[in-house]
Amino acid sequence: MKKYFIFIIIAICVYSCKSKQLIQQPIIDEQSPITTVDTTKIPSFPAEIIYILAREYEAIHDETKQKYHTEKAKSEREDSITIDNYLEKRLIQFYPNLAYKGMIKKLYFLSQNSIPKKQQKDLLQPTLEIKLSEKKENERFHTYVSDKDEIEFLNMTSEEIKIYRQLNALADSSLFFSLNDLENISLNDSNFQTKKQLLSDSIPFFLKENLTIPLIFSGGGSYVFYRIMQSKARAEYVSEYLYPQRTKYGMQGDAFRHIFVNVMLKRYTSEALAWLIMDIYWEKAGNNAPCDLLMDLHNNSVGRSTKYQYFRGDNLFDWQKWAKNIEFFINDTTRNATFKNWNQAMPLFLITQDKNNTDKNSYLYWNK
Repeated sequence: MKKYFIFIIIAICVYSCKSKQLIQQPIIDEQSPITTVDTTKIPSFPAEIIYILAREYEAIHDETKQKYHTEKAKSEREDSITIDNYLEKRLIQFYPNLAYKGMIKKLYFLSQNSIPKKQQKDLLQPTLEIKLSEKKENERFHTYVSDKDEIEFLNMTSEEIKIYRQLNALADSSLFFSLNDLENISLNDSNFQTKKQLLSDSIPFFLKENLTIPLIFSGGGSYVFYRIMQSKARAEYVSEYLYPQRTKYGMQGDAFRHIFVNVMLKRYTSEALAWLIMDIYWEKAGNNAPCDLLMDLHNNSVGRSTKYQYFRGDNLFDWQKWAKNIEFFINDTTRNATFKNWNQAMPLFLITQDKNNTDKNSYLYWNK
């Protein structure tokens, strides 16, 4: 694997020194009921919940936010609670039968130990290494400036902007977030025929996360986490729109989804972070059959490495153009595809031998 430049992404905000009166708000009793929780499991939580709680913690320490000036926020600051402990405490409140004490520390341990030893020297937490582009000066990591800048950088659609602002408002306001606050938040994007209700929809808009949670307090902050969850959401709904009924294991829509999400993750975070999220946290920490695992790993690399410049082109912000480029690439099976006669019962060593003979510039699929 290529060596990467390593540095810490820490957004240090300089805030106004104006003094403001505290907004009076009753401190809520946060003692959770005694429940039996299986602490051997590694639970996953809705990404939007994790994001709101992470940003809520940031708002507690940001005097430009309404939440900072509440009695409850003042109490949290006086307790000097760290963000990882805050996330765990709040998740236990919301999910007493799922979350438990020591859970975040376990997630952090697993996230570290899932990284292969030969890569650990180049990719260390709590630092997030960023690979500077060797070809394009403008490929440097884009640090958070403001919510408005994030909207422009991610080139959000009107529906994405609506969701982003609603989630931010829940995190920043003087009231502390509760699950009921998400009941009426929905998305209806006619361009991609996507209609979703947050949390209650059977197929969620934002995916659930676990091993990516430590990235928040390992230098990334809530804004990097949002870029990750937004990229995954787009990859899901765009692939379903372009390849209806063809996004299952081994199909062309599945190949599109993996290539597309890796293009976005590299552009919005870094190539190495895209590798960590999709090759390590998503694939190798999962339970895929060998044919699905190797197909996904190959297509991940096509998206973020071998064909990245081709897919992204000169469009630094137009992700819909990236999707069109990938769609054109996927549909040209004569020049760009390698079909494998695999199935989910085949052993890893046979598939590995066959996969190693595949052109790195073509994508893989095994299920027509």
